[in-house]
Amino acid sequence: MLAKRIAFFLITRPLNAAIGALSVVLGAALAQPPRWSAVMTCAVISAMLILAGANVINDYYDIDIDRINRPQRMLPSGRLHRREALGLAIFLFACGFFFSILTTTSLAAMAVLTTGALIWYSADLKRRPISGNVVVSAVTAVAFLYGAQAGGRWQAGIAPATFAFLMHLGREIIKDIEDRLGDAHGQARTLPLVYGLTTAQWSASVALGALLLIILVPFWRGEYNRTYLLIILSGVYPVVLYALYRLWKDPSAGSMRRVSAMLKADMLVGLAAIFWGR
Repeated sequence: MLAKRIAFFLITRPLNAAIGALSVVLGAALAQPPRWSAVMTCAVISAMLILAGANVINDYYDIDIDRINRPQRMLPSGRLHRREALGLAIFLFACGFFFSILTTTSLAAMAVLTTGALIWYSADLKRRPISGNVVVSAVTAVAFLYGAQAGGRWQAGIAPATFAFLMHLGREIIKDIEDRLGDAHGQARTLPLVYGLTTAQWSASVALGALLLIILVPFWRGEYNRTYLLIILSGVYPVVLYALYRLWKDPSAGSMRRVSAMLKADMLVGLAAIFWGR
């Protein structure tokens, strides 16, 4: 029973859900002076639950691909049955929607649209070139706008949402490069499989290169302070530049897996830069 509960917890990818929750909190903090409220609490909980449900439904649809790319995950390893994962995803999405309706009408509408986009991504778009990458990156970026809207000023979330979109877009394409073998087996039509490895490398490079330029704009405009610039130059730039180097030097599955993990961890550094540099 304990092993089953642990499997239910792990399939939600709690770190991803936590990063999403932090994004919502940060978006709200940017919109107004730090002040907690019932609306913010429900917004954070709803975002965490929806993202957790998205991770579960993604594994539900990807079980055949994961048997090759990630056999240690809960479904291909047999620690959970597919029907259990589906039931958990439905439960998490329903709970996420419930908490969203305790906030505002606009936030509830955003929650519904985001949930629909995430399910569409897992069921279909993920296996299509570039469109799936764009949709999941956009949904990730929406977390900042969701939080900023909860704080009363959605415009405050535009800058971090833009950064998140570019970082995730580059990382999603790198993950497609990593997953070529399993995706080919599952007949997915991802960017490297349809248009070739070089096109995928250039696409990820453009996204990450644009990030390195745009991420400096708020400092140049005086919106963020020198602490922001220091963290960006010392904590984000080296990781992204190294990721670009590895992307072209060794695009093997193992190398891209490590790069993807580095970029994921570096998102926390980016969140810290925005929080301390605002």
